Amino acid sequence: MIKSKITISAAAAVIIAASGAWAGASIAATASPSTVTEIAVGQSATSVIETMADQAMAELTDQTLAEDVRRAKFVSLMDRYFAMDVVSRFVLGRYWRSISNDEIADFSKLLQNYLALNYANQFKEFNGEQFVVGNETQSNKDTFVNSQFVRPDGPPVNIVWRMRMFEDSFKIIDVSIEGLSMGITQRDEFTSVIQQNNDDVGALTAALKAKTGL
Repeated sequence: MIKSKITISAAAAVIIAASGAWAGASIAATASPSTVTEIAVGQSATSVIETMADQAMAELTDQTLAEDVRRAKFVSLMDRYFAMDVVSRFVLGRYWRSISNDEIADFSKLLQNYLALNYANQFKEFNGEQFVVGNETQSNKDTFVNSQFVRPDGPPVNIVWRMRMFEDSFKIIDVSIEGLSMGITQRDEFTSVIQQNNDDVGALTAALKAKTGL
């Protein structure tokens, strides 16, 4: 019997929790969606995070949006700002080596839709929070952008975006919230599901399909 139950804690909002509930519900947008749809060549890692947050605010916080439309916009943001093939391999751990590149691509789409299903609607709850981008630091081939999610009724939340240059633009490959890597948290959860099903990645895929209806 395949065990397909997947549960994700708030802290396990890897990817898109990062681009979503944490970063998106933050900066008041000053540009129209049409002006922030492309990542400029040579744009700094910091400016990519700022642009992403502006775009999320412009596109996702409208409370009149239908849920499926909001989820589709959420997935589009992930396509634009996250290196989903890298993220997918990381959250699958060693198991990504047992599946084909086509299966990795299919898994990436499932993962995006699963996270959108769980987190896109949190944008409706935006109420005065601010997203403040700080400095960036370099470590080997990755750039880390420091930021804070500032809440009116609680202490700020520290968020660090791990970014890598792909061709001519920065993409997000992980996010740490208060020192906790969302990628590692998600990997641990997915690994548990796979291991409970005799190391069958297909069991995880089936569970994600059941959740998303894809």
